Amino acid sequence: MRLLHPSFQIQDVLNGWDMICKLEKRGRVCYKSEEFISSESAKSFIRGIIKNGHESVLEHEKVTVKVICSRSVSHRLVRHRIASYSQESTRWCNYTKKNDGHISFIIPTWSEIEPGTYADVPKNLSEDLPSLLAMKNEDKVWFTAMQFSACGYTTLVDMGKKPEEAQGVLAHSLKTELDMTMNLREWRHFFKERTAKVAGDEVRQLTVPMLIKFQAYIPIVFDDILELLEK
Repeated sequence: MRLLHPSFQIQDVLNGWDMICKLEKRGRVCYKSEEFISSESAKSFIRGIIKNGHESVLEHEKVTVKVICSRSVSHRLVRHRIASYSQESTRWCNYTKKNDGHISFIIPTWSEIEPGTYADVPKNLSEDLPSLLAMKNEDKVWFTAMQFSACGYTTLVDMGKKPEEAQGVLAHSLKTELDMTMNLREWRHFFKERTAKVAGDEVRQLTVPMLIKFQAYIPIVFDDILELLEK
C-alpha cells in the first residue's frame, strides 16, 4: 500500500487581474456605468459589489482545482453547489492494476507516519515490522487497519470479484482524486464554510493553503475571508 499526504493543484492558468477587469465589465452593465472604467477602477468596483452583496457578478469567472484527499474528506467537499465534480470512481477503478498494484491511503492529520510504500498484510509483514514497532499506538491501529483494507480488496479481486463488489472493504482513508470547478461566488462560499475551524482539521489541511493560493492569484475577491472567520 502507498501512504500519501493530501494535496491540490489549480488547473487553470490564472491571470487574476484580467479576471477582475472582466468582472468589472460584467458588473457595470447593471448600472450602465461603463464610462467610469479606468486602469485602476476594477479594484474599488469589485470591493464595492462584494461589500453590497452583489456577488452574482462573480459568477462570470470560474476556477478548476484538482484535489487529492481521502474519501471521507471528498464526501464533504462535493456537497457544495453550484459546482461541477469529476471524481475517481471506486466502482470502475481496479486498484490492483493501478500504481503497480499499490492501493493508496491518505495519512490523517494527527498521524506521524511518513509517506511511502509499505507492504500489505499478511504477506511480507516482517518488512514493515521495525517501522510498525516504532509507531505510537494510534498510528499502529490506523496503519494495520489500512493494511487489512488493502489486503482484503486485493484478495477479493484475485478471487474474481469485480472492483464494484470488492470496494466495500476499502477504508474511508482511501485516496481519491477529483476535479472541482466553481465560479468565484461559489468559491467564496466554499472557503467561508471549509476554512472555518468547525470544518475540522482534515478539511482545513487542504482548504486553508488553497485559500491562501487563491488570494495570491486573484486579488480583491478572497481577501476578506480569513478576516471574516476571525471575527
